[in-house]
Amino acid sequence: MSPVKVHIGHDALSALVSYCAEHSIDRVLMVADENTYEALGCRAHEALKASGCDVLLVKFTDDELAADADAVMDVLLNEDRQGRTYVSVGSGTITDITRLVSHRVGASFIALPTAPSVDGYASVSAPVVIRRFKKTVNAQGPEAIFGDLDTLANSPVAMRAAGFGDMLGKYICLADWQLGRILLEERYDEVVAAQTRQALENCVAVADGIGSGDPQAVKTLLEALIDSGLSMLAYGNSRPASGAEHHLSHFWEMKLLHEGRPAVLHGAKVGVGAVLMSERYHRLRTMTCDDVLDCLQKAEICSREQQEREIRAGYGELAESVIANYGPFLVSSGEIIRVCEKVMHHWYQIQEVAATVPEPEVMRDLLQRAGGAVEALELGLDNDERDAALHYARYLRPRFTILTLDAILGLEP
Repeated sequence: MSPVKVHIGHDALSALVSYCAEHSIDRVLMVADENTYEALGCRAHEALKASGCDVLLVKFTDDELAADADAVMDVLLNEDRQGRTYVSVGSGTITDITRLVSHRVGASFIALPTAPSVDGYASVSAPVVIRRFKKTVNAQGPEAIFGDLDTLANSPVAMRAAGFGDMLGKYICLADWQLGRILLEERYDEVVAAQTRQALENCVAVADGIGSGDPQAVKTLLEALIDSGLSMLAYGNSRPASGAEHHLSHFWEMKLLHEGRPAVLHGAKVGVGAVLMSERYHRLRTMTCDDVLDCLQKAEICSREQQEREIRAGYGELAESVIANYGPFLVSSGEIIRVCEKVMHHWYQIQEVAATVPEPEVMRDLLQRAGGAVEALELGLDNDERDAALHYARYLRPRFTILTLDAILGLEP
């Protein structure tokens, strides 16, 4: 049984009111922005007030709201120590801000998603930007999620496509997770992986309906996104839902933020990243054992010092934060050589993993049917920015991915 109460339907707000009454929730702090308040927050606010609930509203007016220290402080400054349950009304950013603050003040929280755009609604961690570096920190999981189907189905197609892109990325992260299991003996949970894959396949089956805003398809998408979050909860971290495709997204997000450029939806970046990584997995499927042996014989074995120099070249003033975060994966030459030996020994297994990732043209077709972008250029990222992410994004998280394997094999990004 899910540890989180989930209700998705046309009666979500009445279900929310009933839930609050049943659980003696009579004080809430609602977090929204102007758009999400108009889309759903105002109706939720009125319904809760009409039921006798005391509602304290924090409404952001920022054009480019981010889950960063400033936003967290804005909510904290409105905390009145009245023992309130936090209610997030929005998508990824609003939910992450709310879950982080509620965790730090020791309050529970309820999520009211306004778009099926991310898989973090049920998460117990929050990706936040601290001094322009994106870091995942412990946060509060929701005690309940109420999805208003009318609001969700009428959300912008770009946001629905972003949610689909986030789910499509599971093809990559599940394959990456298996590479970690094979080559580093990383802990792997067959049940969690199967649950994530089932949620992914459910979404793929309704790609056209997600693009058109069909309510049942949108419900399937949100259910899958929530299931993905619950998979992370069951495993204990984001490994079942985040791989190289997410690392590319984080790299681009940090770059856009550093340069003061408009933000791009997380799931849109993940979708494009998934297409790029499917190309890398396709390349693995075409390589023979002789090809791999030739690559390993020619590949340069980088020392820890060489890896640190590369991080400094790619990240500039953020390099020390990246090095500190990536530390466990800044391994010695001897350890890399041992992984190389495992690559040769397990090459047929690795190719079996690669075969679980759809061909790039299939990935592109699915994204387009859901209304999503398939190229970095469509996100406002030029070819140099695409290539920089392919080269440097592997350093953002201490996890083995297809980008790590490519680097070991000496393959061009």
